[in-house]
Amino acid sequence: MRVLAAAGCFAAVSCFERGDHLRNAWLWLGAGTIVILIRDLLRLFPGFAPQGGDPQAQIVVTALGILSNLALLGGIWMLARSWKMAAITLPGGRSGFGVVAVATAVIALTVVGPGAYTHLQEIARGDWSALVLVVSAVVDIITLCLITPLLLTAISLRGSLFAWPWGLVTASQLAWLLYDIAASLRPGLLPAGLPLPEVFRGLAENYLFAAGMAQYFVIAQVRRAAGAPVLRPASGEVEA
Repeated sequence: MRVLAAAGCFAAVSCFERGDHLRNAWLWLGAGTIVILIRDLLRLFPGFAPQGGDPQAQIVVTALGILSNLALLGGIWMLARSWKMAAITLPGGRSGFGVVAVATAVIALTVVGPGAYTHLQEIARGDWSALVLVVSAVVDIITLCLITPLLLTAISLRGSLFAWPWGLVTASQLAWLLYDIAASLRPGLLPAGLPLPEVFRGLAENYLFAAGMAQYFVIAQVRRAAGAPVLRPASGEVEA
């Protein structure tokens, strides 16, 4: 799933000029996905596994987890700011934005906050392996709060092709919210053998892949309509 998500992000990167704001946003998302993929691959080796006994290997895994979370947050932050740079008027005005933002923040703190507090207590007891979990929880809270501008941007663009990438990125973030909710449930609340958190994780990754591909095809369609060349993401060749 992460491979697909990374492929979608870099497809979106390929359709923008160097230095473009959206190119940088998708580049951060792709980089964060690649870093977490590297971490997952390393965990296949005994020393890097969650219960591995090599302290240096665990430091590497922790560092990769933190870097990935920060890169993904940077990408979502840049996407969430795009409505200001494009002078898009969000529905509901300032009051509507504020209401949705407060509601999203309350949900994020309710879902992720208790876990972050628990991990902070673990660090206070000397368990520094929980640091990446604290960083991840804080990043999750901030990222979930950024659902508000993403969602309102998608709504403001409804009826146009540009609504697709924004809507799919929003769906990806909502899937991560559901993942956090499912992961916070106590054991026994879910039927045995139902990996609900992993289902939502897979949905989030697939939606990110679809969002990246939608971004590429939307820009390609706009350039064709304008008679501009289109860059293929796989080969780097230019289509007339």
